[in-house]
Amino acid sequence: MLFGIPSSERPKLSVLGVKWDGSSSYRRGAANAPECIREATSEEIYNSFTEDLVNLAESWTYSDLGDIEGSSFKEIVDSVKRKVEENYSGQKFLFLGGDHSITYATFKALRESSGMDFGLIYFDAHPDCYESYGGDSYSHACTVRRLVEEGYVKGEDVLMIGVRAATKQQVDFARERGIRILKIDEIEYFEGVPFDRAYVSFDIDVLDPAFAPGSSNPEPGGLSTRELIKLIKKMDTDLVAFDIVEVNPEFDCSGITCFAAAKIIREVLGKFA
Repeated sequence: MLFGIPSSERPKLSVLGVKWDGSSSYRRGAANAPECIREATSEEIYNSFTEDLVNLAESWTYSDLGDIEGSSFKEIVDSVKRKVEENYSGQKFLFLGGDHSITYATFKALRESSGMDFGLIYFDAHPDCYESYGGDSYSHACTVRRLVEEGYVKGEDVLMIGVRAATKQQVDFARERGIRILKIDEIEYFEGVPFDRAYVSFDIDVLDPAFAPGSSNPEPGGLSTRELIKLIKKMDTDLVAFDIVEVNPEFDCSGITCFAAAKIIREVLGKFA
């Protein structure tokens, strides 16, 4: 798994799957993504070199902490917190979702375990700033709002990229809290990350469905995989952790979406080696 990177008991990277899609508002199935993403990062498919010829096998070591499952979101949040606390020793984390609500659990757990402040870079077609969605205030459509309102990240330390399916109420909330939104038509103006440290969250629906058909909430008009890689290469910050969410194997076609997720992982690891 993971491009031939060697495993270690004192890793530079820990990988944790979060098999939860209980708040998915359209298509269920993202809970099954961790396994398919792991398979797509196999050294049997890819070598350890990135596009810029960074050898990940020389730059990284990793440990796989397995997957977390639960019958309620509270159980997920508690289990993620416990797992991160038990294993955190200053390394980076890669979290495999799951729907986008898992970012609330992982961001919160890492913030509390590390004691550090860090920004949130949020690649998503949607701003996820609803007060409540379908009667659930911890829905995947509410993730950013919960993190901001509960004080885990300041609004001015949130940058959203690729948004193209917002509502006026969500945009109003973002403006009130100082959240920056780089809409899909504005990505050419992206010049880097404005935070010294950042957690980066990739909702696979930031990509156009042509490049990620296996998305729980597909939204046409998105980024190409190439455009996203170009943005990754511009991210100059201290990476604390990153996640890949909303990959839905139930609706994938020939593994296209899982391979896109693997590509994102490889280039992020290369950028922050």
